[in-house]
Amino acid sequence: MKTEKEKGPVYDPALSALRQAAEGGDAEAQYQWALRCEEGRGVPQSAKQAVEWFARAAEQGHGLAQLSLAMLYEDGTGLAPDEAEAARWYERAAAQGIAEAQLYLARLFAEGRGVDRDDSRALAWYRKAAEQGEADAQFELALLYALGQGVEKDDAEAVRWYRLAAEQGHMDAQFNLAFMYEEGQGLPQDRKEALAWYRKAAEQGDEEAQKKVAALSGRRR
Repeated sequence: MKTEKEKGPVYDPALSALRQAAEGGDAEAQYQWALRCEEGRGVPQSAKQAVEWFARAAEQGHGLAQLSLAMLYEDGTGLAPDEAEAARWYERAAAQGIAEAQLYLARLFAEGRGVDRDDSRALAWYRKAAEQGEADAQFELALLYALGQGVEKDDAEAVRWYRLAAEQGHMDAQFNLAFMYEEGQGLPQDRKEALAWYRKAAEQGDEEAQKKVAALSGRRR
């Protein structure tokens, strides 16, 4: 008699049906099967199998599969790294309105990885992601306005985007918003507001913010 440990794998009809649907060409099933292969949920973990199934779904226009495939190309997981292929798949997912893909594509344009560096295209994709509430994109868009990179320098617009990201808990945005308040850049100087935002960043472990809190708190006493 076999013990529980000695028994073979339990037949899972739902898993079997998912695999059958994936093999039958259902893009969502292919995407879900790829996730299982990537994570090892109910099937042996295999990055190569994940790539294969993400690719099948991506070729059919599945946006999240396109995003996942792009990330694997960028990281070189399950296949050789290829930033040009990553950019191609990010762009296809980004065109479907997937904010995360828009953010990652913007970074490739900003850094010239897999594509020619293009600050204006980076700005455009950061904006699309930022307008969907993607905090990292809001922060990076704010930086472009603050630096005048790919766009005319505009401190008020930088403040607007820093604030949107900061309100979502983005630590670096909280610090930079505090700095803008402290220096009176893009908005009236307000050290009380500066201290409040430095505190939020400090509470998340930002050491520079912690120093600012100590300095501004001492100045207020």
